[in-house]
Amino acid sequence: MDIQHIRYFLAVAKNKSFSKAADKLFVTQPILTRCIKNLERELGIPLIIRSTKSFALTDAGEAFAQYGALLLQQHPAIYRRIRDVADAKVGEILISCPGTLLDLYFPKRVTRYRTEHPGIHISVRERGSVEVEQDILDGVADMGLVMLPLERESALNIYPIVQDEIQVIVRRGHPFEKLAEVHVSQLKGLDIITYDNTTTLNNMFCALCREHGFAPNLVFQSMMTGFILDTIAYGDCVGVLPAPMSKRAEGLIGIPLRPGLPWNIAIITKKGRYLSSAAADFLTFCQKTFASETE
Repeated sequence: MDIQHIRYFLAVAKNKSFSKAADKLFVTQPILTRCIKNLERELGIPLIIRSTKSFALTDAGEAFAQYGALLLQQHPAIYRRIRDVADAKVGEILISCPGTLLDLYFPKRVTRYRTEHPGIHISVRERGSVEVEQDILDGVADMGLVMLPLERESALNIYPIVQDEIQVIVRRGHPFEKLAEVHVSQLKGLDIITYDNTTTLNNMFCALCREHGFAPNLVFQSMMTGFILDTIAYGDCVGVLPAPMSKRAEGLIGIPLRPGLPWNIAIITKKGRYLSSAAADFLTFCQKTFASETE
């Protein structure tokens, strides 16, 4: 609906005359008449009772005069709001991701982004990687943060951001401390702590153990970073975790696991799903900041 047509109609309604309205608007009467006819055609109903004797509005015209005036009054604010949304100055973003990935990679990024975009509100839905994939496919969240691989990658847009490895993490003084690497068979019978069974890491590690003829003794499966690190630091539990976790607390050592398991992290969105300006801007921001760390 053309805002100018609304303005013309309101001028005619106020002056109760096409000719007077045309004079005040500095347009010709034929142009004014044509614009109002276009407005009536778009609405599908007459707004003015056309008579040579007197000027009157139809019931629809009376209603439109009232609400059209409100629309004109609010139009600048509506326009600014829409522009702010389009320019990613305001909006909401819902991210589905494991809390551990949030802890590892996002506190500084989210803080920086919010400082630069105070009108953007970010919410996080904490899920395991397997559940995150489903959230994105169901359209529950705008984007997800996951460990690769995923089962239904063909239905997703995948934006890799981190490439690292899974390590065996132990406290200083542990029998593994001096080893250059740990073979998975050396973990047989030991108390293991890792992420829970909603995660790709857990599934991959258990599959690797089965390939070598045993089931791991997973005494703790958790998504709580502090609990995981304390359990390793104050006992003999062996962590099977992403390499960056060894740097999250003093007194811990990360040792490469063999055969190696990759720690590949990506942002995912659903193919064909509209991504809001705010979400698209945050995605670009993440890609740039992660890329700058690997240069």
